[in-house]
Amino acid sequence: MYQLFKSQRYQQYMKDYQIPSVLAKVFDWMHIDDQSYQRLFSKEPMYHDFSLFSESEEVLERIHEALDQDEKICIYGDYDCDGIMATTILVYAFECLGKKVGYHIPDRQKDGYGLPVQRVEEMADKGYSLIITVDNGIKAFEAIERANELGVDVIVSDHHQYDEELPDAFAILHTRLSLDYPFKEICGAMIAYKLAYALLSKEDPYLKCLAALATISDMMPLLDENRCLVKEAIDLLNEHHYTCFDLLLGTQKKYQASTLAYT
Repeated sequence: MYQLFKSQRYQQYMKDYQIPSVLAKVFDWMHIDDQSYQRLFSKEPMYHDFSLFSESEEVLERIHEALDQDEKICIYGDYDCDGIMATTILVYAFECLGKKVGYHIPDRQKDGYGLPVQRVEEMADKGYSLIITVDNGIKAFEAIERANELGVDVIVSDHHQYDEELPDAFAILHTRLSLDYPFKEICGAMIAYKLAYALLSKEDPYLKCLAALATISDMMPLLDENRCLVKEAIDLLNEHHYTCFDLLLGTQKKYQASTLAYT
């Protein structure tokens, strides 16, 4: 449903910021003030540190323990662009650390949304002791309870709405559960990218582009670090021409499909 908005102050915005009328009306609708304007058009990178997540230390400690003990880790994603990109980011990050992890992109019809009990039981049977959800998990009460019964730890990384009650996961990464995290509107792939950055202790331009694609596809507001991410990713894509993105653009004609899941 469309909502009509009649700008009352756009001429003042045009005068103050030397911008065209259409943009001035958007600014009026968004209630942009001087501070917001400076942040919006700042040329300085704006990214909030992974440590601002309330359970960041618990997450990193558990993952490093799993790496040290060579535990089997599975990334459980989602079937939309955000979930697929988030899964790819973490699988790639672990590969950079020399760790081959399992992953699963659920089938919309067979699995439905989120982490199902059946998949938890299958992963436990295959020897997985750590599951990391991306772009889902905040409402996976039964599945996480079953995982706990089977001795499998679950780290939830999600950005969706939740009720007052939370699942009994080992740890949860969610901006709205983190009082110190200043910007709440980031997607699942962005959370995965921040975790990957913390694990690798460096930026990865390819992973940054994947997170930007998810940010746009999931219709996250292009403000704060989202805007910075997308702006940088556009420059990176023009510079590197990653094969997967060129395929999406139709500039690569040959493609050999391959699918992997947890084994």
